[in-house]
Amino acid sequence: MKINTYISRNKHLLAGTIIAGLILSGCLDDNQKPISDNFVVEAFLFAGEPVRNVKIKEIMPLVPEEEDTTERIIPDATVILSEQDQQYFLMFDPSTGNYIYPGIDIHVSTGDLFRLEIRVGDRIATSETIVPEKPTGVELSENIMVIPHLTLSLGLRDQIISLFFNERITLKWDNPREESYFVVIERRETTLDPILPEQVPEEAKTLLSSFRFISEPSQDSSFEIIGIALETYGRHVAKVYRVNKEYEDLFNNLEQDSRDLNEPPSNIVNAIGIFTAFALDSVFFEINRE
Repeated sequence: MKINTYISRNKHLLAGTIIAGLILSGCLDDNQKPISDNFVVEAFLFAGEPVRNVKIKEIMPLVPEEEDTTERIIPDATVILSEQDQQYFLMFDPSTGNYIYPGIDIHVSTGDLFRLEIRVGDRIATSETIVPEKPTGVELSENIMVIPHLTLSLGLRDQIISLFFNERITLKWDNPREESYFVVIERRETTLDPILPEQVPEEAKTLLSSFRFISEPSQDSSFEIIGIALETYGRHVAKVYRVNKEYEDLFNNLEQDSRDLNEPPSNIVNAIGIFTAFALDSVFFEINRE
């Protein structure tokens, strides 16, 4: 199963802190004719946080006739988020390409049922999601990991391999019902103090960085944090997200790429895409020099 990105509010949901996460793209295969007014919805709510992660896009062909594959944001949709009898109109933020709620009177809380309505031209799409409970029992086996100062040398490769297998912290959480979670590890330092020497090939750095998160929903109850896979010394946060079934279903269709939402599992009525909610708990740890 392919996935190109993970839920990370730092990079892809434009919320400034995680996610982590997943970017979805609506696609059509060669045998399907697109509905000209259809569109793709990427809408994510986070318990206890502002609403700022709703994106509406045009459908892009799987093999575009033109070389330009840049996603086409729809900036003039009418987007309404409802909870009980209260409606909240979202506004388009051109700096992020997302629809956001500028007020402070939306409270995304566990158990809340939210309804989303999007109007683009004459087409109205709707969806619902319930905010899950946040994870419980989130803890680390240790709060400090020690990584020695690394320099370019003949023994650097073996040193990195040894650190990869031996310098780890175990992140744990309760999961008695075998529900699905994902994990994101983020740095909390504003100034980088790189763990890997500058001369290490970018391919190796990219490979190691893939161990910083669980990109697909997992029914595990633990995750090994690998110190050498992290970017910098200093303070980090480990975030554990409980995910809803609609998000899990996105990954359980083995017949299609997780970006191809022209078929189920889309939970958007009269369009394609996903509307879902997450709840998280987090713990902090340090990466120190020897």
